[in-house]
Amino acid sequence: MRTVTTTYLPLLLADIREAPALIGLVMMVNSAAGFAMPLLVGRWSDRRHTPRHGRRPFIVVGSLLATCGLSAVALGHGTSFLVLTLAGTLAYVGVNVVMTAHRALVHDCFETDRFASGNGALEVATLAGGLLGLALGGLLTSLALWAPFVLAAIGMPLLAWPTVSRLPVADPGEPERPQPWPFRFYASAMIRPGVRALLAAEILWVIGYAALPVFFILYARRVLGLAPGLASLWLAAFALGAGLAMIAAGFIRNPRRHKPFLALGVALMGVGFLAAGGSTNLVAVSFACGLVAAGFGLLSTLGFSLFAALIPQGEAGGYTALYYSLRAVASALAVPMAGLIIAASGSYRSLFVLGGVATLVSLVPLAFAPSLQAASDLTRRRQ
Repeated sequence: MRTVTTTYLPLLLADIREAPALIGLVMMVNSAAGFAMPLLVGRWSDRRHTPRHGRRPFIVVGSLLATCGLSAVALGHGTSFLVLTLAGTLAYVGVNVVMTAHRALVHDCFETDRFASGNGALEVATLAGGLLGLALGGLLTSLALWAPFVLAAIGMPLLAWPTVSRLPVADPGEPERPQPWPFRFYASAMIRPGVRALLAAEILWVIGYAALPVFFILYARRVLGLAPGLASLWLAAFALGAGLAMIAAGFIRNPRRHKPFLALGVALMGVGFLAAGGSTNLVAVSFACGLVAAGFGLLSTLGFSLFAALIPQGEAGGYTALYYSLRAVASALAVPMAGLIIAASGSYRSLFVLGGVATLVSLVPLAFAPSLQAASDLTRRRQ
């Protein structure tokens, strides 16, 4: 549902007014919701010492909010930037409530050496949903640009139901912990050894890719000459390549290999971005984006699995919230920055240059991040 909103909301906005910088500012609602909601939901869902409910209420309420927001986008198409901004905000709030509770289940349900498998499965499932949304949404745009949002509004509660009906709950005997104020908790977590290096790397690589979904359809139309439907299928092929890389990353069981493969993924993504920015040939750009897809798959699976090894028992929601809230902060920087750079340069190709530079720079803090085994040792000593 996030993919449908991020991909097709800019098209509805551009249909009202072609203004890349303004569209980039409007799309900051994604980042704002992605920053605020995880911080609220994460700590709240950790206080789940009622085995009957667990994290279930957050997924139920989030799904309903997302459905209302997506429906409002469809109904409000062609009206104004303000209406679509408010509707998009509601959709993003709901999606982020669901995703925060859902991603915390990786730490709840898997042992340390299985984090890559668990997170890989979650990322593949998320990507498969996005792939389906892109493909069907691209076909529906031939009928109406607002049609993908109707599909997403119907699909959101239906897809949430299997998780809600089988949701794991708190571990028996999980101890009550003193609950510090949220600001103190997050500030303390951010400066922990290992955590700060991974978070710094995450901010940079997210700046690298965050603006791509927002502007890619417009880039494909202006630079590659692709219609929105074809561009959506092209994005679906990218998602498929990333999904294969995620599946492969999930089979990396040796803890010593997680960090090197994560660094490889970052390098592939950065080099691919720069190569794509240097060409307007569809074949060359496709090959370059194949490198980006492979790198993104490795990064998506192994980045959070390495971070999850640093999470103390009973604090999965809070740490998961921190990881994904800072990703939203990076998106908040990346999207308007990309919009301004595109407007200033007059070329959507500058989007890939920004992505390549930011992604490759993230290798510097990543070099100081601990390996999976070292992260587990750090967490055990803290406990």
